[in-house]
Formats: sequence, structure tokens, C-alpha cells
Amino acid sequence: MRGGIVGLALLFAMTAACASGTASTGAFTQTARIEAELKRGTSTKMDVQRVRGTPKGTGGAILPLDPRPREVWYYSDISATNMRREGQELRGDIRVQFVLVFFRDGLFDGFMWSASTTIPLEEK
Repeated sequence: MRGGIVGLALLFAMTAACASGTASTGAFTQTARIEAELKRGTSTKMDVQRVRGTPKGTGGAILPLDPRPREVWYYSDISATNMRREGQELRGDIRVQFVLVFFRDGLFDGFMWSASTTIPLEEK
């Protein structure tokens, strides 16, 4: 399901980028606010939504070192930059970022953030 959502977002970003040269699925803020404003074991889901907004997806996880189930909220951003047509080819750069926010018993339990380096796009 997530792969389909990411694929649709990427297709949208590439299509929109053809006109402007740059496209993004939305603003993506770094983790500083999460670290500054949320406290593990105390902050609620409402607190997380205040800091991060509505998640793009939800799910569950069991982590290897602590097998208690956790709820997971998923946030992502896909940006397409330097998009251009060269004859019949579409070229540009793609960047994918995501944040996973973990909850245990309904309270904030931590997060994981990752971003790709810019990925060259060549579509013929």
C-alpha cells in the first residue's frame, strides 16, 4: 500500500516538475521540533500532531530489542528538482525523506528519520 502511495506521489511530482523544474509533496521540517517539544512517555498523539501535522500513514511495529507492539505514524516528502526534458527523455533529481513516529500505550515513544541522497532520474 505504501509503495503505491509513494509511487503516485512520485508520478505527481515528476508531472508537476515538468512545468516548473521543481516539485515536492509538501513542506518537510527537520527533527529539531520533535526533539525540542516532545517528551518520550509523556507526549500524546495530539502533541505529535501539533508538531508534525496529520500523518500520511499509520501502522504497527514490533522492534527486535523490545517486542511490545507499537503504533507507528508515517510522514514523508518526495521532492523532484532540476526536472527537464531532453528530447524524448525526462531527467532530474529525486529526494525522499521520511519520519516514523512510534507510540507505546498511546504515548510518544521515539522516532526515526531518514533521507535519501539526491537520486538522478532518467526516464526514456
